[in-house]
Amino acid sequence: MKLSSGFQRVLPSISVFLFYSICIYFLTLSVQRIEVSTAYAIWSGVTIVATTVIGILFFNEAANKRKLFSVAFVMFGVLILHLQS
Repeated sequence: MKLSSGFQRVLPSISVFLFYSICIYFLTLSVQRIEVSTAYAIWSGVTIVATTVIGILFFNEAANKRKLFSVAFVMFGVLILHLQS
């Protein structure tokens, strides 16, 4: 989304909508097998972690201890939620 410059650049804008559509499609497949709350929590957690990693690797965002601990905490919470359901 950042590369689309506020949806002013065509190819990155199309990519945003394409990838969001793919994510929603797989979320709808997931809720057919697991509870909605669990599927959405996992989807949100994976999205948070992926966005953070992409920001650090490709956009030179800071990778400080607080950010990395927070991402690890989200991953741990999603793992616990998945194992409990």
